[in-house]
Amino acid sequence: MEISNKRVVCSAPGKVLVTGGYLVLDKKYDGIVFTIDSRFYTTIEGSLKSSPTPSSSSETLTSSFETLEYLTDINVISPQFHSSQTYHIYHNKSNYNKSYELKPFGNENYRENKYVENTIIYSLIALSQYKNQTTEFFNKLISSYRLISITIVGDNGFYSQIPQLKKRNLSISFESLKSLPKFLPVTGSLEELQKTGLGSSAALVSSLTASLLSFFGAIDLECKDSQSQKDKTVLHNLAQVAHCIAQGKIGSGFDISSAVFGSQVYRRFSPELINDILKLFDSKLYPNPKDLLKYISETEWDNKHLDMGLPRGLHLLLADVSIGSNTPVMVKKILEWRKNDPIVANGIWNQLDIENTNVKHCFIKLNQLSKENESQYDKILSQFGNIPQSDWESSISNNNNNNNNNNNEEESLFFSNIGKTLITIRGSFLKIRSLMREMGKIADVPLEPIEQTELADETMSINGCIAAGVPGAGGFDALFAIVITNQDEIKNCWMNWKKCQVLPLVLNENSTGVAIDMSHITPKL
Repeated sequence: MEISNKRVVCSAPGKVLVTGGYLVLDKKYDGIVFTIDSRFYTTIEGSLKSSPTPSSSSETLTSSFETLEYLTDINVISPQFHSSQTYHIYHNKSNYNKSYELKPFGNENYRENKYVENTIIYSLIALSQYKNQTTEFFNKLISSYRLISITIVGDNGFYSQIPQLKKRNLSISFESLKSLPKFLPVTGSLEELQKTGLGSSAALVSSLTASLLSFFGAIDLECKDSQSQKDKTVLHNLAQVAHCIAQGKIGSGFDISSAVFGSQVYRRFSPELINDILKLFDSKLYPNPKDLLKYISETEWDNKHLDMGLPRGLHLLLADVSIGSNTPVMVKKILEWRKNDPIVANGIWNQLDIENTNVKHCFIKLNQLSKENESQYDKILSQFGNIPQSDWESSISNNNNNNNNNNNEEESLFFSNIGKTLITIRGSFLKIRSLMREMGKIADVPLEPIEQTELADETMSINGCIAAGVPGAGGFDALFAIVITNQDEIKNCWMNWKKCQVLPLVLNENSTGVAIDMSHITPKL
């Protein structure tokens, strides 16, 4: 690895899980997750020493750290949280299960940041012997820096901006939201912070992991060959480890997978793959470098991700529903119910899987149809977007009759294929919503509360809307819509909703996963 004195910026996207809520926790089922253009950005800059010399341990070590070798300082800055924390980085020569340690200093208001600190430590452990490099060489590389600065920011879409709008005396509207400056500071305390459910922690961990690996030359995200896919796989696996450790549990992993690889059909990895790492952490220990590399770069993980963006001509809308839900509690109650009532639960899950699979196949089919004849596809899609959904069936019949009379069987088939596919998607989403309500009722968990049902029904009644629903784990956090046309009408419907405050978010589906983004301008603290 060569010393890099360049500024490195990596970004990773947020996500919306549109099918597979709860099911993605089980390896038997998959889900569709679309990534969006709201992203987390991590900037790393290193200040090289003018003449690298080994640091004397007496400069920074106390008697309790006598076995630790001081390497350098690292400063983590979060401008949106008005936070700056500096750490000493130490290498522990005598304990392979605590090979690197971060010691915070110089801040009376220090608060542990599990997502950032664990990502840094696990990345250092992996980097120390990655690609057959020696720990001594890597430590010399780190020590060549006087200071390593890390700045992390997230797009406004990850947090509810309603407090900012009120603070600025702006109307609670989509236009006001669009007018806000980028990377606004959050208002209130961490406990009061209301997220929008876009996977902020996964996007943060993925962008930070990517930046650390890129900064030290371990991966090349700009490369387009097969090595790039191997690099992304190592990045994915390492980010999954760090994220699970920070959460204190092994989740489904779809949020990290999408943050790294982009929009996809996802099926989870077996928890057993990294269970030993979690057990070590419970004992306040880490895997040694060789073991961690075995887990992230030599072991074949059994997760699956099929690249699949939103089909051409369809648009993803998302609303911030300012009520909020406790997702971990909801997940826990659903899993307890499934364990206690497996026959009923598995019956519902299998029905959900059938409808989720229908949606997946229909999205794939629309992608294929759009490639066959883009202009004709766009024209037909627009026609369906501008008539009531109740007329879709009759429109197909009328078109078939007209084209058959004029011997245009090929055009008729193309029109019919698109129309029937849209009808199937809509029907499957309606069944998914019904099954989620049934599951919520039995388990006594508000997966689609009545307020969300009314809002989703109203949204789906607007011309051009194929589907609407509550993403991910359900509850009150958000609402999504998949639409062909009439985006403004749907946004207006949401903003004028009387039963709760609903604000359309400024975002679009974007299939790009983790990426180098050297043009990004990092705001200062």
